[in-house]
Amino acid sequence: MKRVRVNQTEHGIRNGVPVFMKRRRASSSIVIWFGNRFLTLARSGVCMFVRADEWMEWEVYCSRLLYPDRPCVKTGPGETVSIAEVNGTSLRQLMSRNETDLKPIIAAAHELRRVHQIHCRYFGGAWSHGDLHLDNILYDRMADRAILIDFDTRHELGIDPSRRHSDDLNVFLLELIAIHDERWFERATAFLEEYGNSTVLHELNRQLFVPRGFARILWYTRTNCAPIHQTEQRMECLRQMLCQMTAVASN
Repeated sequence: MKRVRVNQTEHGIRNGVPVFMKRRRASSSIVIWFGNRFLTLARSGVCMFVRADEWMEWEVYCSRLLYPDRPCVKTGPGETVSIAEVNGTSLRQLMSRNETDLKPIIAAAHELRRVHQIHCRYFGGAWSHGDLHLDNILYDRMADRAILIDFDTRHELGIDPSRRHSDDLNVFLLELIAIHDERWFERATAFLEEYGNSTVLHELNRQLFVPRGFARILWYTRTNCAPIHQTEQRMECLRQMLCQMTAVASN
């Protein structure tokens, strides 16, 4: 969850290489415990790591699994993970600049489609992120490539891959449609067309609604507290577009 900061990040140097040092915050276990209770009540299908060693293991595993060509990710000293810095700007920063270029959006969809096909030993199937908000996607303009970061949250074991993958898309799209920018539909269309997996898109269509109870609170934070009438109207546009896309794919 992007609004629950259980780890702190700072720049450092390790063996002469610039790195990000991610360190577990003091007393974060209590915050995580309550956070996980809320996520369970909201039926989110995701959880955070109460134990620092489990988070560190997952962070290292995901970084090496998705990006084996990057410099090695290491743990220590203490409850710290060192990750080599990568070129790129978060999609949130790019969106805040009101850039019209669709390349970052298309690159993000292309990368997500790629990593969703990678086998993960934890799930016993395709990998998924679990918290794919706009800060967790970097875009390297020189390479025209997106990179996923921050593996602090994980989908629960036993959830169907198409549901996990559609949840990744849903988290991304909820933030995208909450931005006060009329180009949201163009961006969402480019993203979904590039991703293109009809099975996942069909499942995504089932998730595009305003939930009730605790799930509604989580949904509200994922839309950055945007006006509900705006979000509902835009979700309806997305549902119509997804119906057309999946209908074409099935023919």
